[in-house]
Amino acid sequence: MSRLVSLPGALRIQWRTLLLGLAALLVTACLWRPEWPLPRQVFRYMVVFDITQSMNTRDYHLDGLPDDRLGFAKESVRAALHRLPCGSEIGLGLFTTQTVHFLFEPLEICGHFGVINDVLSHIDWRMAWSADTHVEMGLYHAIRELKKHSPGVRLVFLTDGQETPPQSVKPQSDGVAGEISGLLVGVGGTVPVTVPRYDRNNQSMGVWENADIEKPPVSTTVYSEKVVPRLLPSEGPYLSWLDEPHLRAISVETGLGYERLASPARLAQTLISPAYAERRPTATDLRPFMGGAALTLLLWVFGIDKSPVSRRKRKPLP
Repeated sequence: MSRLVSLPGALRIQWRTLLLGLAALLVTACLWRPEWPLPRQVFRYMVVFDITQSMNTRDYHLDGLPDDRLGFAKESVRAALHRLPCGSEIGLGLFTTQTVHFLFEPLEICGHFGVINDVLSHIDWRMAWSADTHVEMGLYHAIRELKKHSPGVRLVFLTDGQETPPQSVKPQSDGVAGEISGLLVGVGGTVPVTVPRYDRNNQSMGVWENADIEKPPVSTTVYSEKVVPRLLPSEGPYLSWLDEPHLRAISVETGLGYERLASPARLAQTLISPAYAERRPTATDLRPFMGGAALTLLLWVFGIDKSPVSRRKRKPLP
């Protein structure tokens, strides 16, 4: 009879040993960082910064954030990097004059965060290859390049929308609205302010004057129709502001969404919107699942198995 009574206890000890061994095995496996491709919602963006000198204008006034447009735009994209899920991809590009240069194709953010963040930190207005700003032409160029190389990637184009010198003729789009999805982000304030002028060592030289701005172009083969140009005064400081009506009109023509850059949190929230997500197999870190399973086994062995109910059930027979 004593042998029969001791049998459940022996089985219970064996089960506890087995569960402890399984928990230890799961914890040990986590050291190899196991991954498995699982379908999940991720995001793929090519982020292009306007680096013309109007983006040095200082019209942001949020504590702890840069007050210049380019600096504020960079910090806003950095905030979005922290919100995007692993498996998402980001590429960075630059715009000046009428063309866009992609610095690198979209990279997975968790595995390459250090590289992306380092490149983002070093983006500077001095990387510009010309001083003029033809935003509409630059945007069309970015769309053409994405169609050729990465048609599934969403475009995020950050600019104040100001054409310098002012447009006298309108660029011709050779695409179809909506063929590239994404967001046109308006950077800056709507109140006209002066534009700082720096030398190549980034030392202040005062502000840009209207006399320094070239005259608008008269004609070129890539333009389709004339527009009434904005006339600049011959004297006085050159003033810059977020040309929101212009950017909204371009967004309609291209099919891109439009949003004014008000805060890093708001941009990050927009970039994780389901409207820009795609579901695709993504290497998923299994450590949280395996760690959770190991914790459940340990709670079972040391918690539930020692509960008052279990002790009453194991009370020896008289």
